[in-house]
Amino acid sequence: MKSSISYKDMPEYKKKDTLQKPNLHSRNKHTGRYDLKALKMVNPDLKPFVAKNKHGNLSIDFFNPIAVKALNKALLMAHYGIEYWDIPDGFLCPPIPGRADYIHHIADVLADSNHGTLVKGDKIKCLDIGVGANCVYPIIGNSAYGWSFLGSDIDSKAIE
Repeated sequence: MKSSISYKDMPEYKKKDTLQKPNLHSRNKHTGRYDLKALKMVNPDLKPFVAKNKHGNLSIDFFNPIAVKALNKALLMAHYGIEYWDIPDGFLCPPIPGRADYIHHIADVLADSNHGTLVKGDKIKCLDIGVGANCVYPIIGNSAYGWSFLGSDIDSKAIE
């Protein structure tokens, strides 16, 4: 489901390139600092977890799984057009920037086989073995490149 909220159109959103994450892929949307003010607007569930850290910057407690889940939900809503995303307690809440990196590197491998041109569209069929309850690879791959995904899992709760 696509969100009607456009993160980049929000007046509060300003791309922050002050803290680049050089280990992330150049097409990754998460190379700069998180704009937590804008992300709180996209996902109000994030609000109670955002506070200034010892350096005076807005941050969350990355050791708090509920805060990380709220951040990931906000990132998926803001950058990938998701209106609803949730995972049951006890399931992996993967870091969105790292998962996006995997997708971009797979796109590079496919481009190498396509004379250096990125391959987009649903002609690319992906199988996510162990998709889990989060479906992060399909969400990012479909949003970024339009790829089609089939997810499999053996955990009935994850499938539900």
